[in-house]
Amino acid sequence: MTLEEIRELYGFNAWANQRVFDRCAALSQEQFAQRIISSYPSVRETLVHIVAGEWIWLELWRGRTHAAEERQRYAAQFADLGTLRAGWSELEKERQGFLGTLTEADLERVVEYRSVRGNRFAYSLRRMLQHVVNHSTYHRGQVITLLRQLGASPCATDYLRYFDWLAGEREE
Repeated sequence: MTLEEIRELYGFNAWANQRVFDRCAALSQEQFAQRIISSYPSVRETLVHIVAGEWIWLELWRGRTHAAEERQRYAAQFADLGTLRAGWSELEKERQGFLGTLTEADLERVVEYRSVRGNRFAYSLRRMLQHVVNHSTYHRGQVITLLRQLGASPCATDYLRYFDWLAGEREE
């Protein structure tokens, strides 16, 4: 995957996150935090997982690591959709800035880290960048299912729908 394709993939990721946040705006705070059986027990916690995960990876790519307590503090600041959306917006700006500095050669740089369990891993930045979008896509799908269970209107976040959107085709 080229740098241009990585940037395109992150354009998709931002578009899909925005669509999901927009649909979640129809939920009451009670619905947003309502416990429902899934990987994470609410829409809020699933979205926090997406945003916090994207933040943790960006920090790692910039050479910063954070202890579990710092990660928990970061995630805990998002009590409602408004604070979460603001945090995501700030993260998105920072990530776009980071992506703007990359070169093709940077994509081959190997980034090493330890998981929360202490296991050591090392992957190219290219693979990590692909992983993060895939991870967020997986959990956005869960949010869509949760929205349906709450009686809210879901939205399409398919990769090809993003290109339709870029071409001016708007649904709904």
